[in-house]
Amino acid sequence: MTLPPAAALVLLLRLSLAAEPAADPIDISAVREKLVVVEDGQGHYIAVLPFGDSIWDHLYWSQDGRDFYQQRVFGGGSSGTESFDRSFWEPRVRGRSGASFGMHDATYKLWCGERATEFKPLEQGKATAMVGGAKFHPPRWKYRAYALARDDAGTYYYVDRRRDEGSMEFRLYSGPRGSMKPLKMVNVVSDSEGDIFSTKAGELRLVLDKKESAWVQKGKRQQLKSLPVEDNVALIYSDLGVYTGQPLGTPCDLL
Repeated sequence: MTLPPAAALVLLLRLSLAAEPAADPIDISAVREKLVVVEDGQGHYIAVLPFGDSIWDHLYWSQDGRDFYQQRVFGGGSSGTESFDRSFWEPRVRGRSGASFGMHDATYKLWCGERATEFKPLEQGKATAMVGGAKFHPPRWKYRAYALARDDAGTYYYVDRRRDEGSMEFRLYSGPRGSMKPLKMVNVVSDSEGDIFSTKAGELRLVLDKKESAWVQKGKRQQLKSLPVEDNVALIYSDLGVYTGQPLGTPCDLL
């Protein structure tokens, strides 16, 4: 049996979610009874603290009602207890304000770019039972874009870094747009002069303050064009193929 593309993508994301162990739970006891749970009718849930203190910390997403993942909220507001908005981190959407969740005119909506999905409040008894039995985790995605470069032939070089403060865990990818592959690193040098990411195939050398980069292979140095990460977030997460099929843990994963 051949699945249609949309169904195949959903299946791939669900398998990825199931294969990756969930992060250690966080304590939501202070707001547990104040959370509002809404659903889209497709088995996806959002739990939110719509009003009051700590509203920036309590927006959660779940694709199964059992594990909820905290969202990185960076903006929003509210009007009394009548309406609210939360803008959250979603790098696949062009324009940071394009990913948001809110309530207006008693209607809850999720925006992923131009696509709007209506959510409806879960019956109170079901919501209480779900929140009481579910686990709430910190944000699922643990890496951030670190550096991006390209040669004149269209080969990209991309480095990401684990988000943990002080982490020296880097990953290097290389290849044409849409087909980038991870390169196994054998050594990493990162200091005030820049970075050197060594692989069996060659070395990616970055001089961050001068915005210089080069790929060195068998003694031959190829100058690269450094690309600002902040200007190419959507390219990195949507077009380069680095994270294809990997859920970021946001409400836009399966919609």
